[in-house]
Amino acid sequence: MPAHAVLAEGTNNFLIPNGTFFFELICFLVVLWVLAKKVLPPLSKAIEKRQETIRQQFEDAKTAKEDAERARAEYQEALAETRREISRLREEANAEKAQILEEARTSAREEANAIAESERAKLATERQQILLSLRNEIGELAFTLSEKIVHESLRDETRQRQLVEDFISGVGGGVKAEAETAGAAG
Repeated sequence: MPAHAVLAEGTNNFLIPNGTFFFELICFLVVLWVLAKKVLPPLSKAIEKRQETIRQQFEDAKTAKEDAERARAEYQEALAETRREISRLREEANAEKAQILEEARTSAREEANAIAESERAKLATERQQILLSLRNEIGELAFTLSEKIVHESLRDETRQRQLVEDFISGVGGGVKAEAETAGAAG
């Protein structure tokens, strides 16, 4: 190929010879200017808004986490306080139970002592009545014996001794029965 054919072909360059290069450059710059003025600002605002939303969500999540930690700590403290209160109430209940049991035992002892004292008094009264009855019987026996002694002749000494011994053994048996009764009651 001849050199001027290469030049001619070189002059057939689509950008420089007919001015399309400048036209394309101007169109490119206009498109860039339109993009910079009309498209990029709303796009930048949308990106910034999205970044702000994400940042706010992270802050909200951090705040929520801190609130959750605080609530958990409060819950743990309340739980510990409740356990301490339950323990204190249990101790108070046990102390109150012990006091009630002691009062019940004391009351039962007092009632038992009162009943025993009442029974002792009743037994003492019955004993006195028995003693009075025995005295009356002994008096009647003595009266009967003296009547027999008087009616009997006083001449027979052996007979007198026999009557006295019978009387003494009769009175001794009554005293022995009284002692047995008093021993069984005590």
